[in-house]
Amino acid sequence: MRNSRPSIALGLLATLSLGSCLYEADNPDLTGQDVRLTILHTSDVHSRILPYDHVPLYTEQQLGLAKGRGPYGGVARMAHIVKREREHAGRSIWVDSGDLFQGAPIFNIFNGEAEVRAMSMAGLDAMALGNHEFDHGPENVLEQFSSFGDFDLLAANYEFEDDAKPFATKFDIIVKPFVVYNVDGLKLGIIGMGNLSSMNSLEDGTNNLGVLPKETLQTVQFYTNFLRESVDLVVLLDHLGLTEDEVLARNICGLDLILGGHHHIALSPPKLIDYNPDAKYISARPDMDAEVVTVDSEGEEDDPEAGADPDGKDPPRGIGECKPEHRRQTLLAHPNAFAKFVSRLDIVVRDKHIISHKFKLFPIDATVPEDPETREVLQEYINEMAQTLLLDRVITTATESLRRFGNTGGDSMLGNLVAEAMQYRRYIETEFCVTNSLGIRTDILAGPITYEQMYNVMPFENTITTMILSGLEVQELLDFATRSSAERGCNSQIQVSGISFTMNCRTGKAEDIKINGEPLKSARAYDMCTNDYMAWGGSGFRMLKRNTTKVNTGIPIREAMIQYMRDIPQLPACYDTNTPLDLCKSGYAVPDGRIVTKY
Repeated sequence: MRNSRPSIALGLLATLSLGSCLYEADNPDLTGQDVRLTILHTSDVHSRILPYDHVPLYTEQQLGLAKGRGPYGGVARMAHIVKREREHAGRSIWVDSGDLFQGAPIFNIFNGEAEVRAMSMAGLDAMALGNHEFDHGPENVLEQFSSFGDFDLLAANYEFEDDAKPFATKFDIIVKPFVVYNVDGLKLGIIGMGNLSSMNSLEDGTNNLGVLPKETLQTVQFYTNFLRESVDLVVLLDHLGLTEDEVLARNICGLDLILGGHHHIALSPPKLIDYNPDAKYISARPDMDAEVVTVDSEGEEDDPEAGADPDGKDPPRGIGECKPEHRRQTLLAHPNAFAKFVSRLDIVVRDKHIISHKFKLFPIDATVPEDPETREVLQEYINEMAQTLLLDRVITTATESLRRFGNTGGDSMLGNLVAEAMQYRRYIETEFCVTNSLGIRTDILAGPITYEQMYNVMPFENTITTMILSGLEVQELLDFATRSSAERGCNSQIQVSGISFTMNCRTGKAEDIKINGEPLKSARAYDMCTNDYMAWGGSGFRMLKRNTTKVNTGIPIREAMIQYMRDIPQLPACYDTNTPLDLCKSGYAVPDGRIVTKY
């Protein structure tokens, strides 16, 4: 059973207008005492609320996710771990950093209802809004969380003030900027920050969601100042990403702890970051959403999503004076993604400071029992989904895993396959095709390729869009893709078909561009296909957004993939069936050097 969560009244009239969630309680005097608190933390579940097949990466194995113990994930197993750990803790709380939605077929059918109900039954206390919560629109967010949510939903940086939007008032009721919990006398002020950068056009300030985004640094400092004197700990629960979190840790005065998400990383152990307001502010790119796993804070892998402020501007540094008693190190923790782990952070608090901490990751694999109450909630959805989608239908067979990222940073097995399926789909048949690498969400594992795998690989309901580009516009498109890739270790952010080029990551220019083997001609017009997300400027492709020749065909990319693979007995395979695969230089799901990396 989760703790009751009454919290203190701050005694300020401004509290009501700030939309906090406050409760009065009698509080023991904890002055001078060492007070222990256990924080369970998850993030970026991405609808993996049912166990799924996965081959753990090397870094995931280092974190404890062992091979051969699949299927992995699932909220019922997550609930078992959370409830077990809370039973063995004193004061405890469970929070999630957002992106509960999108990534498995259960979301495509039930729009998030199953995810919200399952997490509520499992005992979640609070969650920050992620960008994928909005994938079916703001009205769907309201419907699912108001109808089925039994936890606090937080985002201090979203302002729904457009009177023309019927959901604006309801959002102010459901989505709070912060909440204050009284956990057996220990008062926690938890500020929520939703993601801005990956929500298409949200960073522009005017957008079809009706959201007025607030500047990150000023917003966090404002609520930290508001809460600091009245609580024991000020905690930031956010979906901003590692880069933004590190900036906030250096620049926010009085912040004790950041529990972050969005980049799908695990920080083990967590980072301790000194308050240093003179540090340069580096903003996140508008298209961050990659899977990265870090082993530890000493030898962590490079974060391929980190990048400079896309507008070349540095927002304000520290805000105002920092009182000596408010200066402190900020503890920063991330718990990985896709329901692979539950993190447990044990902290000791004395007189409003964290004086020690201990961290552990619990892998979620087949050795973990399922919580029966949470499993019961899921069963009705499992039954209906099985009847509706027939997910066990086999499309073809993979003789080896089809990787979504290329070994050299260029084209990949799965990327080539997706782009070709789009380009050669009947009624499309353009001269070339471009799609974003991060729209392909996971590898295809060796063995039978089922409909369920295809929903995991292509969870978004994206459709194919065609348009006409001049040769100059093609150059601009590939130059932008090259610059974006250079900021991510020269790992290509697009996958292509019918076109080849060299990414010069030193100059940020695309070189040696050929379309169907012919050199690019600046004055010529070319037919291109892409996905509707990129066509309307997603991932920063604004040169496509302003193109006026766009035609959305309405053909789902997932269905194009399924149709394309049905005619191929096994993957990978040569186009020339007489050529052995080990001698194959081009074929289905065969990297052929159409994107060459140059450092």
